[in-house]
Amino acid sequence: MMNGQSYAVEIEHIIRDVFSCDRFGFGGVANSDFIRSKPFIAIIAALAYQFAVAGENQRGQIENFIEDKSFYSDFSIDELLSFETSEKVIDGINVDIGFLSGGEAIKKLSRILEKLLSDKEKTRI
Repeated sequence: MMNGQSYAVEIEHIIRDVFSCDRFGFGGVANSDFIRSKPFIAIIAALAYQFAVAGENQRGQIENFIEDKSFYSDFSIDELLSFETSEKVIDGINVDIGFLSGGEAIKKLSRILEKLLSDKEKTRI
């Protein structure tokens, strides 16, 4: 299983490709340290950039992703990885992340991000 920094670096490379920048580019959002603590913000930034040039279908997919996955905006990568199963009690509240584990959640979110960013249907410019 990968550790939190490994997942963050994986997402960093995706985001750096989007913004054509080095790891400290785009105000530090493309940096694995930022991504590790706030992965959803970094993912949304990359998708916002893509949204600007996306066609109608891809825009809908991006909007659906943001709406469907906004639950994860409250979690750092390490917090997600602390879920060894789909459920965990946090502050007396049972939280279900909807995946078999936190690692699976991060992998799936990463794959969806890559798919949304690789969609070449761009009709707006």
